[in-house]
Amino acid sequence: MSRKFRKTMIFHGEKLEHHDTPVHDFLMDRFERHEKNDPNCLAFTTAENEQDSISYKNLKKKIIQISEWFLENGYKKGDVVLLAAHNNWRCFAFCMGAWRAGLVVSAASSQFTAYEMNYQIEDSHSQLILADAQTLPVVLEASKNLKFVKNVVSIAPNSPKPVIEFEVLTSRLIRNLKMPKIDPMNDLVLLPYSSGTTGKPKGVMITHLNVSMMMVSCIRFHDAIAKSYGLPPDFIFPHELHFLPLYHVMGLFRALLTSYRGSNQILFTKFDMELMLKSVEKYSIAILAAVPAIIVRMVNSPLLKNYDLSSLGTISVGSAPLPDGALQKLKKLIPDLRIVQGYGMTEFSFATHMQSPDCADGSVGRPVPGTSMKVKKEDGTLCGPHEVGELWIKGPQMMKGYWKKEAATQELKDEDGFMRTGDIVYFNENGDTFICDRIKELIKVNAKQVAPAELESVILEHDDVADVCVFGVDDKDSGERPVACVVSKQGKRDLETMKAIMRHINQKLARYKHIKEIEFVGEILRTGTGKILRRTMKKAFLDAKKSRL
Repeated sequence: MSRKFRKTMIFHGEKLEHHDTPVHDFLMDRFERHEKNDPNCLAFTTAENEQDSISYKNLKKKIIQISEWFLENGYKKGDVVLLAAHNNWRCFAFCMGAWRAGLVVSAASSQFTAYEMNYQIEDSHSQLILADAQTLPVVLEASKNLKFVKNVVSIAPNSPKPVIEFEVLTSRLIRNLKMPKIDPMNDLVLLPYSSGTTGKPKGVMITHLNVSMMMVSCIRFHDAIAKSYGLPPDFIFPHELHFLPLYHVMGLFRALLTSYRGSNQILFTKFDMELMLKSVEKYSIAILAAVPAIIVRMVNSPLLKNYDLSSLGTISVGSAPLPDGALQKLKKLIPDLRIVQGYGMTEFSFATHMQSPDCADGSVGRPVPGTSMKVKKEDGTLCGPHEVGELWIKGPQMMKGYWKKEAATQELKDEDGFMRTGDIVYFNENGDTFICDRIKELIKVNAKQVAPAELESVILEHDDVADVCVFGVDDKDSGERPVACVVSKQGKRDLETMKAIMRHINQKLARYKHIKEIEFVGEILRTGTGKILRRTMKKAFLDAKKSRL
């Protein structure tokens, strides 16, 4: 423990040099280097169709073409465009092209319904939407009455007019148009949406500086890991599997970091367990990046024994804690496998903590370079080692703020600029951090955030519902699942009413937000100021369920 840490109980990651290059310039310079080393070096290969691949040389060309198309079609610096498609290398090119043209990329889940998609399009004021064959009907329905949406572009061929096919953006001659000048500290690059504890999801304003500093921090961290294994700093694996969704910051940052390194990313349109196992064997994959839900499925899959996974040395896990049972099963199945856990949140671009080889098992590691943390007790005083409190973080990757919600941004910060995370943790003398619980009431279903307040607002639209409380309960398959306690009008508690309420919410929201269990109750317990006593309601529900067993 450093002297400063012992004195102030604030733990600092390694010092990080300032890096304010716009994201697209930062990466395009690397693409040129990859091209010089090998003109045919592949950037992406589609896992389901290996003929659909692209080299770094051609990727760079398409990025330039897309950026010029935006300028030629009246898009201005600061305009927001929306990514609403499954994984595809064209999505990556689209993002990079938009950034080069000074645009901001928001991204919506490919599982969204028209109801959810409409909210994000309208709130972000997205003027162009990139869709694919599966999401196009939803996008068209969600945007049909929004006059500010100028264009819908589809990756799929033979799309109905006036939808523009993606190839239109990349079939033009390069004119070397002058691109807008980027102010990395203030200009936005990403506008992901994060579920808040109240109300609907909020746009998170991520700047070029946030992303560049996050990338430099990750690169520094990974170089140090490589050195600890006796590998050169620029060591790369020829192939890396990528099945995390690009619409999520974790998936997008994996793509950015891997393209910086120069590996060929085997990109999965959708996750497929057998195809993943086949690909590990075929490409001798050494490192996998996954979320706990995938690990849980993997350790319980009978397919595991059919493939040679001996090349696999490390699995990096993020977005939610890995259940200890799954961890132990994995170690038993692949004894020499190293499990690396990390911690992050959308408001911090990607990551704040990562595990190095000398970190304690079960921890999420220490603050990444450039990042500081402290842990506060309920009275606001700082915790020392092994004392439990709320995690507060500060770093150059911290968001600029919430989109059009300045007050909500300021509520999260203290006088020293640290931002509260809502997570209950403790740390040891080395700064290894252990996640204990969440203050935030978010439900994590297969690593996807579900805000109880969002589900409650939709359930309350139903004519038979007088009041409602939603909370998460443990689920062996998905980590957690949402449950609703409902006060019905006229005291209805019959099966038909329950099914009608479920149909109402499940038709409007993505599958991972579906309610599969409703408990009718006499009242929803609240504080004197009207705040739902969610933990009390959850405990009462679990106690009642246990008593019925």
